[in-house]
Amino acid sequence: MKERLVANVGVENAKAITAGTFHSVAARMLRKDVHALENYGRGNDFVIYDETDTKALLRKILVEKFKEEKKKVDAGMVKGRISAAKSAVDHCVGVPGSRMVRALVDARPNLKFDPGVKNHFAAVYDEYEANLRASNALDFDDLLSATVALLKSSGPVRQHYQQRWRHVLVDEFQDTSLSQYELIRELALPRGQVFVVGDVDQAIYSWRGAEVANIRTKFDDDFFGADTVMLTKNYRSTATIVKAARAVIGESLSRSPLELDAVQPGGKDVAVVATEDEVEEAEFAAREAARAARDGVPLKEIAVLYRTHHQSRPLEEAFVRAGVPHVVIGDTAFYTRKEIKDAVAYLRVLLNPRDSVSLARIINTPPRKIGPGTLEKLTTWSDSLPWDDGMPQPLGAALLRRTWANPDQGLEEDDVLPSAKEMGLGAAAHKSVSNFCRLMRDLEVVMEGSTPGELIEAVVKSTGFKEYLIDQENGDERWGFIKELISIANEPSATDGMDSLEPEDDATAPATPATGEKGLMDFLEGVALLMSAETRSEDAQADAVKLMTMHVAKGLEFDTVFITGCEDKLIPMESFQKDGREEMDEEVRLFYVGITRAKRKLFLCRSAKRTRFGLTTYPDPSPFLAVIRDALVGGGAAKPPAIPVPTDVGEGAGKSERLAAHLAANGVRAAIGSHETFRGGRGVGGARGANGGRGAGRGGGGGARRDDLPARREAAEPADPEATKRRAARRAAASARAAAKGAAAAKGGASSAPPRAAPRGRPRRGPSE
Repeated sequence: MKERLVANVGVENAKAITAGTFHSVAARMLRKDVHALENYGRGNDFVIYDETDTKALLRKILVEKFKEEKKKVDAGMVKGRISAAKSAVDHCVGVPGSRMVRALVDARPNLKFDPGVKNHFAAVYDEYEANLRASNALDFDDLLSATVALLKSSGPVRQHYQQRWRHVLVDEFQDTSLSQYELIRELALPRGQVFVVGDVDQAIYSWRGAEVANIRTKFDDDFFGADTVMLTKNYRSTATIVKAARAVIGESLSRSPLELDAVQPGGKDVAVVATEDEVEEAEFAAREAARAARDGVPLKEIAVLYRTHHQSRPLEEAFVRAGVPHVVIGDTAFYTRKEIKDAVAYLRVLLNPRDSVSLARIINTPPRKIGPGTLEKLTTWSDSLPWDDGMPQPLGAALLRRTWANPDQGLEEDDVLPSAKEMGLGAAAHKSVSNFCRLMRDLEVVMEGSTPGELIEAVVKSTGFKEYLIDQENGDERWGFIKELISIANEPSATDGMDSLEPEDDATAPATPATGEKGLMDFLEGVALLMSAETRSEDAQADAVKLMTMHVAKGLEFDTVFITGCEDKLIPMESFQKDGREEMDEEVRLFYVGITRAKRKLFLCRSAKRTRFGLTTYPDPSPFLAVIRDALVGGGAAKPPAIPVPTDVGEGAGKSERLAAHLAANGVRAAIGSHETFRGGRGVGGARGANGGRGAGRGGGGGARRDDLPARREAAEPADPEATKRRAARRAAASARAAAKGAAAAKGGASSAPPRAAPRGRPRRGPSE
């Protein structure tokens, strides 16, 4: 976005525009004006806790304050509930836990009778907020919440920003939360100069606080009379893919009036592919990806999408076996590496010694003989000191700001700590803690005139961090990541003002990295936002096939897309089918988003059986497949029963014949049914495609009886010798394992169970080329 601004309006004008995510803009507003938020208890040097930090803090609270067993603590679940509650109110500043419980239940009605919510949530929430305040920290949700509270409570601050930003433009408006909408509203309402871009049919993030009502009703209510411009041309996908997408979104009960028209002509662009299990499904995706690459499609233009993360494992294994380069997208790999978080924690403590989570991370990293026992004694000592703002003194402030000392008592420069006896420490532990405090004081001096990159270099040198990393497994690689962090921190962009709230005085001056507290503050703010936001792997630009969830794929586009797991109770998810109309509607929108990622080719893959969490099921096809079939080829058969029966006679055969005729008439590579026409690659027949390949892949209609499968497989002409060999090898291996197990049982007399037969399933019919 920033690059486009520079290209369209020039560097000087771009510098005058505040551009950034909601969270980055809110963080800069708070950095400048948080002191105006009365009784909030945060200074301008606050730190931003990412997901890992907040979970660590909650784990500490639940174990130490609420006496939960360390091994059974689910900090992630508690953090998710706190985040849901914060997202359900316009702001949570000064709101007690008792009211936040009601907000949580309103957002997640299924938790109304949850014992943990009823009995403990309010107390845990209040303790969590008190600890954040004591650490001078905000979590990711607080960035928005505190900014909204600031604008609502401070007239001068609100008027300043309303004058500063006379035009407010918002992208992806359908994904805004209640707090984000309130931020827009507070800034834009006086003049009503607001421009939003969004698509209600792509609202798929309610699970992380997005409020679809913002685009459906709230905007029109608050900005009455706003003009609406429909963007109806789809320049990305072919007409066939757009037609399939329109059919799916037509199932939504509250869709937008937008009707897309494709600019690209359609053809044999959509294939429905049925496989025996998730392993064969993954092998198919890997083979087809390799084939597409041989046909000239860049690997980075191929994506495999799935509904849940657990589906990635067989896909990764298949791509490894096939030798196809691939990356799994959807994590913040670089900034969540341990060595990176350790280095960043040093910087955070130097800037804000009250940061208890970061202090606990670095006080014994690298090891300096300050173990858990010593840390516990230090915490007991700091708790015994005079309280600050109604809370025990943070350990970091006591150690590094010497708040243990009487203000009227003169201190020598070498008086780093009280005596070992006063602190309840042994002589060796006291010496180790004293050395750590001296180290940090020396680094504070370095910080004053250094860029963030230079400060990291000083931390590495002073602590022996390089030697510590090199001695570990993959030490060279770990050290390489630290060098990359230093390189990033030395770049002018690490502390630049592109997101600044005020125009630059000299936009053409050469950029140089900022130094001191200001430079470090800007750098850490950017790092915290990267850690907390859903970002993609640093390998996202590699020339490799991308594996990711449909949620992560939003906003991206690819030449060829595979959507795996197109089965009922997975797409759509079973839990959402039970939750109600709005949740089910979001599943419709999510599949629509997945389909519209494809530009030229779309494969919709399903398995006859799937093993999840050790349980094997035989799922029905996704109901969305029937919707697409009806839209593309018409004459659809009724949804198959849960236990497939033969459909190659009578009424079933007639439907299959009609479907075959539609394939030829419409040129669409999609197939549903058990007629031999659709056995494709591994069966008999198969309509010829324009590219010389076989006809459509197998779809989700009626199948063979399970007891009839071996004979049917033998009767089919194998059109793919390699696939036949792989299938035979799997059967032989399974039979050998079963025979070995039976022989062992017979020899030991420990079991009377017969050996398990080789796995059986439906006939596997080849996909379209």
